Amino acid sequence: MENRIKVSDEITTAGQPSEEEIKKLPQEGFKSVVNLCSSGEEGQPLSPEKEGNLVRELGMKYLNIPISTKEGIEPEQVDRFRREIEFLPAPVFVHCSKGKRAGAFTMMCMAIKEGMTGEEAIQKAMSLGFACDVPQLKDFFKKYIDQHKKVG
Repeated sequence: MENRIKVSDEITTAGQPSEEEIKKLPQEGFKSVVNLCSSGEEGQPLSPEKEGNLVRELGMKYLNIPISTKEGIEPEQVDRFRREIEFLPAPVFVHCSKGKRAGAFTMMCMAIKEGMTGEEAIQKAMSLGFACDVPQLKDFFKKYIDQHKKVG
């Protein structure tokens, strides 16, 4: 899998794992998998449904929040991610096809928890190794964080 980044002890993000890589996740200590891919995306070894069945067979929790790269990200999708990831046992493995959506969603969640501004979150993401090179995703990222930033 490409673009694997350990964001914290609780969350690691990456691009699409193969079936064999998914099978190794419990051995690495992961307790949950979040898949941000929509069904039918290019390069999927398993559909989100089949991936969910495999993850559950391996004893982990599974969550699929399909985020279409063509339709763009909606604030409600990030709200759902932030709400639902709180109930998943950690450590959590979050992925999408290339790791960009997984990284953005994870960093938005972390930035709001930590009271960062959008610009501070971009700097933190880049320091962790995220590319931050998709202009519309970067703009959404900063705007979402600034609108949801905890005050005081």
